[in-house]
Amino acid sequence: MLHGKDYTYTHFHSLELKATFYSAQSNVKDKTILYFHGGGLIYGQRNDLPEPYIQTFLDNGYHFLTFDYPLAPETPLVDIYSQSKKGLLWFMDHYKKTLGIESNDFILFGRSAGAYLTLLLSYDKELPKPEKIISFYGYPSLMTPSLSTKNTFYQKYPAVPEMLVKKMIGSTPLADGPLQTRYALYLYGRQTGRWLDLLGISSENKGVFSLTEENLAELPPTFIAHSHDDQDVPYTIGEQLHAAIPYSYFYSVSNLEHDFDRDPTVPQAKEAYQKMIDWLLLN
Repeated sequence: MLHGKDYTYTHFHSLELKATFYSAQSNVKDKTILYFHGGGLIYGQRNDLPEPYIQTFLDNGYHFLTFDYPLAPETPLVDIYSQSKKGLLWFMDHYKKTLGIESNDFILFGRSAGAYLTLLLSYDKELPKPEKIISFYGYPSLMTPSLSTKNTFYQKYPAVPEMLVKKMIGSTPLADGPLQTRYALYLYGRQTGRWLDLLGISSENKGVFSLTEENLAELPPTFIAHSHDDQDVPYTIGEQLHAAIPYSYFYSVSNLEHDFDRDPTVPQAKEAYQKMIDWLLLN
């Protein structure tokens, strides 16, 4: 079992936001993977990546640092993003004196909503640029119509009552959102087309948190993985990312769900990570 070391990188109101660091011990590249978890910005946890994947990074010499961020709807996207920026800046300030590594070279890695955050962070002119980006079934924009309309896949599930949703929303920020207790919030947002409302995003400001094709053209080399049968983030978004980012590699899988890599024993998932490691080592 892997054992990382936890650090508090900032406080958001009364909430401690933490990061967990795993240090590579062999074949050390002096590069760090900075990881943001998925969960529609509503649920999820910083330690959600299966350990075999983290071990793969470590075995190939990459340090691994995974971050909390506050979750919606208790925290709006504007603050989710600002706190995520603080995580990246904390790494830049603490890589040597706190983490004990020699280089602040980093690669941003996110899955789903975490990939969305990494794409925004990678373009942000106020931040240092990553060497590379890894986007697993991510999206670069909130302007995509499918993200703000009723999702037919999620409508197959029993409707989540609005009264239940109101009871589930807490009065204080949180960063740890287990699937069992938070998924109904996301399900409600996608069933009703009100996901952006839960993020505190309106039609007037969703462009602020979206990247254009011109923005994407400025991003560093990116590894993109997406399932052709993704029921949550359309496969066409992965294709658009690949077309817009000049130096990108697109790994496509079929007959698998949105988070196709959640089970590390699935052959296509194992192959995706091996392809990604090969890409990191060769580029």
